[in-house]
Amino acid sequence: MLNVNCIMSDQIIYIPINMINLSPYQPRRIFDSNKIMSLAESIRRYGVLQPICVRFMGEERYELAAGERRLKAAKLAGLKTIPSIVLNMRDRDAAAFTLVENLQREKLDIFEESAGIERLNGIFGYTPEEISKMLGVSEKFVRDRLGLSALSEQVKGELDTVKNREETARLLLRIKEEELQLKACKEIKRLSPGLNTASRLVNRLIENPDADITRQSLRPRIKKYFKDIRIFTATIRKAVDMMSESGTEVEYETTHDNGKCIIKITVNEGRDTSQ
Repeated sequence: MLNVNCIMSDQIIYIPINMINLSPYQPRRIFDSNKIMSLAESIRRYGVLQPICVRFMGEERYELAAGERRLKAAKLAGLKTIPSIVLNMRDRDAAAFTLVENLQREKLDIFEESAGIERLNGIFGYTPEEISKMLGVSEKFVRDRLGLSALSEQVKGELDTVKNREETARLLLRIKEEELQLKACKEIKRLSPGLNTASRLVNRLIENPDADITRQSLRPRIKKYFKDIRIFTATIRKAVDMMSESGTEVEYETTHDNGKCIIKITVNEGRDTSQ
């Protein structure tokens, strides 16, 4: 499991910003520039209130473990040094530490989560069970995110502007070929369907990759339970005849009106059959 030991326990040291490299394990792809600028303004006024975490890499170089937004904002604010805590950790622990720190501070994008979890599992050998305990999430959540890593970067990019992004990504996983995934994604963006319709769209392309996709073609098919109304009415007529043969006084009448077939059956329940 995650193994982190402080080299300088309870000590904060000021490290030149130009000696700190960004973490190669950072899962976050996009930083909100407005929030960075706002944080920079706060740092100009009050300084860096919470130190960043780094690990010593040798030859007066450090690698960031946690606090990239603070580091970016400190640079923007014009600081030359930044308060830091130096941690002693292996590469696999650094990757886990960075992911945990991001998840706890501000929600990551689904594909950022997926990439971070995939790195822990695929490169550093953490099992889904270990990752779930480390992140404080369910094992199902971990496996779901690992599944999303099967989508290519191009498909993920297409999904950036799709509504119901996570659900749509799962639908695309039904398709094995990347080219067809891209086609499905573009059609979903063009038509903006609901999830049920998007599911039909994906199924249609799986059945026929060359299919032309229109709103009309994605409407649910209505099953015709009675293909021939004459068969249905003949069955009712036969039942009425059997009632009549058994001594029941019954009347049967059919009328057709405006495409409707109306069947009227009258049973005389007051007939005296005692004699």
